[in-house]
Amino acid sequence: MIRTTFLFCLIIVVVYFANQGDVVSTVDTVDIEGEFNLSDEKLITERAKLFIGKNIYNIDLRHYKNEFEKIPWIKYSQISINPPSNLTVKIIEHNPLFLWNEEIYVNSEMQTFTTPNLPIKNILRLASNNYSYEEMYNLFKSVQSFLLDINETIIALSKQDDMLEIKSENLTFIVRHSRYPEKIREFVSIYPDFESKLNKRKTIHIDLRYPTGFAVR
Repeated sequence: MIRTTFLFCLIIVVVYFANQGDVVSTVDTVDIEGEFNLSDEKLITERAKLFIGKNIYNIDLRHYKNEFEKIPWIKYSQISINPPSNLTVKIIEHNPLFLWNEEIYVNSEMQTFTTPNLPIKNILRLASNNYSYEEMYNLFKSVQSFLLDINETIIALSKQDDMLEIKSENLTFIVRHSRYPEKIREFVSIYPDFESKLNKRKTIHIDLRYPTGFAVR
């Protein structure tokens, strides 16, 4: 009889403290960690405020993680519980490397993602009708290596079948993909001879499709 009474009292105590825990274990503060260069920091903060007042142990972390990752430019989110009343939300943005076919962004880990109606102005643009984005990025690095000697940085590169269009801030090249190494080297080798003339014009179009030489307009 005594043991039964003791067990009954113990159950009451456990239930009491469990209920007390439900009362005091509510979220009072939320810390947000991360750098926000492209994403909407205000929207992230508004999402974080939804935690305030909720039972810290009853929060569906997976649901809220997915909600944060629906925000444009957010690559990854992590929510940590810090009892008795604090949450930490860690945000990692995508680091966009280039825009592919004017539709899809590719990040520094070569992962694709979209951000509807949120374009970036100053970003490398790659496009092709017969190359993958990985192949085009490797091609970009190859072509760019030939232009370093004349201090030109590619801002757009397009490959349609065997034709390449290469754009920098000052120059636009048209060249066959099958001959681009030799033709760009040819142009770069004589570039110093007429650089001063080119500087008087805003954009120079160079046609490297000729068997020998090239045309400038």
